Amino acid sequence: MLESRRILAPVLVIGLFAACAKTSPSSGDTSAAAVAAAAPDTKADEAAIIRLDSAWMRQVMAKNVDSLMTYYDSGAVSYGFGAPAMGTDQVRAGYAEYVKSTVADPILKTNGVKFSDDGAMAFDHGTYSMTVTAPGGKPEKVNGAFLNVWRKLDGQWKLVAEMSTPMAPPKA
Repeated sequence: MLESRRILAPVLVIGLFAACAKTSPSSGDTSAAAVAAAAPDTKADEAAIIRLDSAWMRQVMAKNVDSLMTYYDSGAVSYGFGAPAMGTDQVRAGYAEYVKSTVADPILKTNGVKFSDDGAMAFDHGTYSMTVTAPGGKPEKVNGAFLNVWRKLDGQWKLVAEMSTPMAPPKA
């Protein structure tokens, strides 16, 4: 069981969705219509974040740590296997170790994407299952939940925090 936690599925996750202050129109009008008009359209961003989750998983499966690191903000925090990782050097080291295992048959199910009022931050959460084979080990089915925190930097979404946690497999 300890080995299972150490190689816990992709650490897609974290519960650090930074509180972003509500933005209101500069006119001082706080009516529902004015606030709704100021809210960003998040449909495209929601689709982009879900695509990023899938692309991230493809990089894990390809064992491509350099490409994987392009998804992270320089101050990213990662929890899910081993010691917590803070900053890209530690996150990189954690994934360099993790990709020594083979990941097969991943299934990611996003349960939703939520945005800060100003649209600059978001979090997505969901579940995953996959088969993980540690070097020299036997394949092990891994199930869990993830939480990713994203920040939009220069027009691109970057992971600022991630967390995963094991869960019992779904009942048949």
